[in-house]
This record gives sequence, structure tokens and C-alpha cells, in this order.
Amino acid sequence: KDDVGGIVVDWDKFEDDKSVLEYLSKLPLYYNNPYKSLYRRGLFFLSLLYCRIFNIDKPIFIVLVTNNLCDFKCTYCYGDYGNRKGIPEFTTKELLKIIDELKEMGTRILTLHGGESLLRKDFGEILNYAKLKGLYVSLNSNGTLVPKRIHELKCLDNLCISLDGREGSNDKNRGKGSFRKALIALETAKNNNIPIVVSATLSKDNTKDMDYLAKLGKEKGFRIQYSILYNDSKLGNDLVMSNNEVREATGKIYDLKKQGYPIYYADNVLKSALQWPDSCDNRFFTKKDRDFTKNLNLVPCYHGKLKYQIDADGRVVVCWAHNDQNAPNVRKLGLKEAFKQCNANKDCEHCCFLANNEHNSVMHMSPKNIMGMMVLHIYDALKIKR
Repeated sequence: KDDVGGIVVDWDKFEDDKSVLEYLSKLPLYYNNPYKSLYRRGLFFLSLLYCRIFNIDKPIFIVLVTNNLCDFKCTYCYGDYGNRKGIPEFTTKELLKIIDELKEMGTRILTLHGGESLLRKDFGEILNYAKLKGLYVSLNSNGTLVPKRIHELKCLDNLCISLDGREGSNDKNRGKGSFRKALIALETAKNNNIPIVVSATLSKDNTKDMDYLAKLGKEKGFRIQYSILYNDSKLGNDLVMSNNEVREATGKIYDLKKQGYPIYYADNVLKSALQWPDSCDNRFFTKKDRDFTKNLNLVPCYHGKLKYQIDADGRVVVCWAHNDQNAPNVRKLGLKEAFKQCNANKDCEHCCFLANNEHNSVMHMSPKNIMGMMVLHIYDALKIKR
């Protein structure tokens, strides 16, 4: 038995995606509420505790990229989704099979990602199904289609909208009009009581807007996740920050947090990045660096052990900072084997990426980080105004 109608669905019996969607349309709509959401969040922490106590590697946290298409062409996009061509998309049936298998393997948190997921006409049905399966589900979106499809998004546990700063600097890298669309999406989500995080990608030309975003977050009631650029080797000098600029930006994030602004990161994550014992151009330490790192008290990496990313082209990667084009592919190997090979190929043990280390610190069972994350989840689930 599963959570959908008391039976396990054999998707192969459906002739095509049209018949699959007809079935999905007859399923009950999942109505989320604060207590259900809090329960799902609690299950994640229990699963995490189990995995850490018994030293088990299990995909309890998954980022699933639902499609290759995106209606934006952000200059710094790690996956170049705005320019992808010729890559077959996941069918509805394929995504449902992946969700079923993830649940069977112990996944508790599912982050749906793009591309732009809301470009999929079947996104509402996929989201509803994932919620009926008992998963905590969040969505990362550029926000353009949020107002149009808000009725399908109300069951989300969390919505992350991309916004890099004021209109000028945001639209320079994300496209004209993207700023205004993001603000409308934020207001729409807020009016529908969906917990919100804003993801701000920091580059050389928008660090001046960090204060603006912090004040906006405090005013509008969302948390801000500032991120340094991933995979920036192909980007120009007008975007990529130097080692000193990265450290200055990280120090600024820490200062904003101390001033009481709703910053996503815990203190020790920010301190770890500030004290990174190498140039920020060298963002990773691997197994071969153990003699150097063994006494540095760095945050251990659990990506590729407890957390994985599944790209829309089928690749399973440790994290976006390791966007290996030859990574194991679920279309060729199946999900379990792709995870197994990704885990076996994992080499890095520490990095200075803030978002990665926020999750790594929680998965390392740091008591302070666990408590901090639990408080954030309680605020979000119960819609408590800070």
C-alpha cells in the first residue's frame, strides 16, 4: 500500500501520458495545513537521525530538475537551461516513476527545480501526487508563472523565488521585466500563505543591493539566501568576484544577520566561509587534502551521501558545483545504480559554498544548526510572523 488510494500504481499499464494525466486528475487534491507540513518536516529530521546514528547513506534529500526548458536566459546559469536544445524532457510517467522510487528509497524532502518547472503543463498534477505520496515539497522558480498557477501551488511547503537585487542589477543578468515579475510572485505567494525564501545570486555587480534585499525580506516576511556563483570559470570578469570580494560579501551577509535581518544561514556556516583556509577560487578540498584539513574543523560534505541532484537530462550529480557532464545517468542506469555510482565517485569532502554548507551542517547533526533549522521550519509551517 502507498498514500495514493491505498494501492501501488503500475504506471506501465497506462498507454501514454494523456491516460496518466486522466488518472491523476481523479486523485483527491492535497490540502496542506501547518500541522501536516510540520509533521513532514519532522519526519525528515527523524530519518536524518537514523541515517547518522547507523552511518547509512540514503537519498533523504533530493533536488529534482523537472525540465530542461526555461523562459529566462540568466547570464550566470549553472545549467544553461535557457539555451538547452535537443535534450528529451522527462515524460509525466517518468517523473512519477522517479517520485515513487524516491519515496521507496526513503526520500523525505523533494525540491522541484528547473529550468522553469511551471513551464510544464503537468506540473500541478505532479506536485499534487508528490504531496499525496507524503513528501515535503518545495519549488524553486523565477516567479513568472506563479500568479497564473497559484491555485496549483497552495499545497507547497515552501516556495523559493529568484531575485538578485534592485530592478537594474537584477534585470541585467536575469532579463528585462524579471524584477517586477518576481515581486508580483512574492506578493501572490504571501497572500496565499505559502512560506517564501528569496534566492539571490551574488556577482560583482549586485553586491551593492544586499541591504535592499535584506530590508525587503524584513518588510515582506521572507528569508534571503545569498549564493556565490557556481561554475563561474566560463563567465567574464564583470560578474565573477575576486577572493577578497567573496570574503567581503560573506562578511556583509554575516553583518546583516547580526543586525536582525532574515538571513537563511546559520552563524557557524557564515563563520566557516569567512575562515576558509585557502583562496575562495579554490572552493573544494578532496580526499587527497586530508593531511591539510584534518585539524581545521571544516563542515563535512554529505552531498552524494544523503542529498543528491537529478538533472533534467538524467544525470545525478553530487551538487551543482560539480556539474559533471559524464555523471551517472538515470536513463541509462536506473535511479538506484546512478545514486550508487554518484556516491562511489564522490571525492570532495569540504567546500565554501554557503547553501551547501547550510544543509551539510544540519546533516552533520550540529545541535545548534539542528535547533536553528527546526525553529525556521516551525515558523514556516505554523505561519508565525517573526
